[in-house]
Amino acid sequence: MIPPEQLQEIRDYLESSQNPLFFFDNDVDGLCAFLILRRAIGRGKGVAIKSFPELKEQYLKKVEELNPDAVFILDKPELSKEFVEGIEERGIPITWIDHHETKTSKEIIEKTSYYNSLPSAEPTTYIAQKIFNKQEDMWLAVIGCIGDAYMPDFAEKFSEQNPELLNSQLSAFDALHSNEIGKMIRMLNFGLMDSTTNVVNLIKYLFKAKNVYDLLEENKYTQQLHKKYSQLNEFYNKQVTKAETKFDPKSPVLFFSYSGNTSMSSEIANRLYYNHKDKLIIVAFRRPEKINISIRGKNALKVTKGAIKDIEYSSGGGHKEATGAMIPVDEFEKFKENITQLTP
Repeated sequence: MIPPEQLQEIRDYLESSQNPLFFFDNDVDGLCAFLILRRAIGRGKGVAIKSFPELKEQYLKKVEELNPDAVFILDKPELSKEFVEGIEERGIPITWIDHHETKTSKEIIEKTSYYNSLPSAEPTTYIAQKIFNKQEDMWLAVIGCIGDAYMPDFAEKFSEQNPELLNSQLSAFDALHSNEIGKMIRMLNFGLMDSTTNVVNLIKYLFKAKNVYDLLEENKYTQQLHKKYSQLNEFYNKQVTKAETKFDPKSPVLFFSYSGNTSMSSEIANRLYYNHKDKLIIVAFRRPEKINISIRGKNALKVTKGAIKDIEYSSGGGHKEATGAMIPVDEFEKFKENITQLTP
């Protein structure tokens, strides 16, 4: 856990900024961390980061466009040298808050105010909630934490207030797939897959939302979110069903690949791992030039590192039991061979 004096430092940086720009990872943990901090100070713009695994130079365009006096980076494991030095040249301070292992060089990290909750690795949403401790934002904090498979210490209080949404006695991963809170997490993750205009409108609504039921209620502000959720949830369920029919039940590895216009390998892999906790789950989303891969299982991080170590232009990392990787499309067979050797 990040110590109280460091939480205070982050709070001071936030409160002293007049035009902050938040870059957050494009998932529910990154989104909820941003929302909590933005709601607390009442100002700032947010940009969802879609590059993997690092925050790349291309995002300097947003810095030029929005002219912030401070940059806050949330839930991103790597920063590119070009991005950090581009901001440094403009004289803008960077505060970087994360909970993953990083390969970013010490030289680049020292150009930022860097805060990381390792080794306990509480999600970025948890850190954001602890900075201001606003009870009215606890619902966002619970969504962000459970969405990242972490049951926070304030979940019991939330569960007492909303027993129909969450059983805090479950593990976060089980709650994600068996409690109503899981639907809200998928809604937000799927909502982030919408067009830029619709994502911006969703975020504006969430700045003002008072509780979790404002998300569940379908009205003129949430109509598009519910529509997108319905469309993508149908696709998600079809892919999970398809994967289940292709598995060899005797194999220790459950491997599923798919393609199309929608990448949701993380969500599909999570569901399959919930259904098969004794297996290593590998879900690959094939694009024309690269393949995005989500891996779930007891040794997911170790397997991920081993599977990509001899594949050029690959990247990967994450948590002990939940990781992501990216490989060139022509290295897919090599990747599968490596997996076979690592999981006899």
